[in-house]
Amino acid sequence: MIHIIADSTFGIPKSFAENNGIKIVNLKLILDDKVTEEGMEENWEDFYSKLRISKSFPSTSQPSPEDFIDKIKEIYNEDSNAEIIILTISQALSGTINAATLAVKEFEGKKIMAIDSCQAATCGRIMVEEIVDLIKAGKTFDEVTNKAIPILKEKLMIQFVPETMEYLKRGGRIGKLSATLASILKIKPVFNFRNGMITITKKVLGLGKAISDMIAELPKKLKKLYVCYIDDDSNVDTIKKKLEQNNIRYNGIAKVGPVFGCHVGIGAIGLASLEDYEI
Repeated sequence: MIHIIADSTFGIPKSFAENNGIKIVNLKLILDDKVTEEGMEENWEDFYSKLRISKSFPSTSQPSPEDFIDKIKEIYNEDSNAEIIILTISQALSGTINAATLAVKEFEGKKIMAIDSCQAATCGRIMVEEIVDLIKAGKTFDEVTNKAIPILKEKLMIQFVPETMEYLKRGGRIGKLSATLASILKIKPVFNFRNGMITITKKVLGLGKAISDMIAELPKKLKKLYVCYIDDDSNVDTIKKKLEQNNIRYNGIAKVGPVFGCHVGIGAIGLASLEDYEI
């Protein structure tokens, strides 16, 4: 049987993980000298509340190889003949794949593979959901790892519009002057993360125009779409209405975890999409 290990940045719901036997390895957050595990959605509110009032900016810590080894052993204790796929956040954002790769080397002779998903946040969740469906449909380990995952990497995309430039400024992504000017002029950058590459596709005036530009970038043939938000969902209705006006259906609303979310900032909204594909 094929088993999945994923890192916490994917934001996989607890019920989905439990129902499908998915093991989660946590990344850690350090804010004001306090270390916390990212955990699942029910763990995020406390961290985001502290981030709102903190004057410092959090750092993150990737899991150790031992963290992955522990989860691998849990699976083999349950199923000695298990085939294991480990998926991690894009190497462009974190070195988590390196820890997973080192862990795999401890299990020579086993059918186990550590894979850089090349994704972030909700797109990682979509990848896992698709792999679960493929496994249930009878796809083999080799079909999933050698055929399906490379296609999914190309077909997934997440876009975000920050509510404020404050978190990008605090995280050193942009300068203080740029952040101030953008805030005064109400300029909204549209971030696009696809297959391990992050770009700013647009810089527009106002949230409405930014949302319209995100929608315009969506694939013509959608297989799955999530509306995403970071902690504060006050702008979610705006993006939902825009989608409805364009006759675009979405699969759900997904809250983004703090390892990714703290960099884009509280209040940001986005779209995580999967283009239709065939294996």
